[in-house]
Amino acid sequence: MAYICEKMKLSDKKAHYLKEAEDLKNAVLEHCWDERMGFFFSVDLNLMPVDKNKWLHSGAPRHWDCLIQRIEVWTGFMALWAGIAEKEQADRIVKEHFYNEKTFSSSYGIRSLSKMEKMYLVRKSGNPSCWLGPIWGITNYMVFNGLLKYGYEKEAKELAEKTVVMFGKDIENCGKMHEYYSPETGEPVHNIGFQSWNLLVCNMIAYLDGNKRIEEF
Repeated sequence: MAYICEKMKLSDKKAHYLKEAEDLKNAVLEHCWDERMGFFFSVDLNLMPVDKNKWLHSGAPRHWDCLIQRIEVWTGFMALWAGIAEKEQADRIVKEHFYNEKTFSSSYGIRSLSKMEKMYLVRKSGNPSCWLGPIWGITNYMVFNGLLKYGYEKEAKELAEKTVVMFGKDIENCGKMHEYYSPETGEPVHNIGFQSWNLLVCNMIAYLDGNKRIEEF
């Protein structure tokens, strides 16, 4: 929003949104980072207030304003894409999670859900599509971009190559891309003809070829 306001020469509104962005960044660092796991998690903000007018639990009112949810979802890498993770946090994410084949790492990229989660599942589904483990082009791309922001060139290159191979095999075999893929085989799972954010692979190809790539903002 600050970027849009800048282009529209709305300086007051730009300052407002920059302040909101800074507040959000600080909230993520304070509440979403988990030192125990070395990863960013979602938090539950929808906590019911303690009713002081009722006897039950009134003697020990809750002193926390959100509750961290230690479910390993690929979105924990997004703090790198957004550029808000501290360098030490980024280091832990890469060392402890990016290469961990028991959780996220696969031959074709980053699983959308850790393989160790009980909900882990790779299957064909729609409304909603399956985000319980399959490889998505958008997950690979955003993790790739985050790695580059923090100087992890080797890891970014590896992820880009995996993504290009996955899409390339699909186009060779089916003539089109799909919505998401098997982490184990790279085979398409659902929705042939899906393009959308899969086309971000062009940025990965440009990077691998040493050409200029388009970056957000």
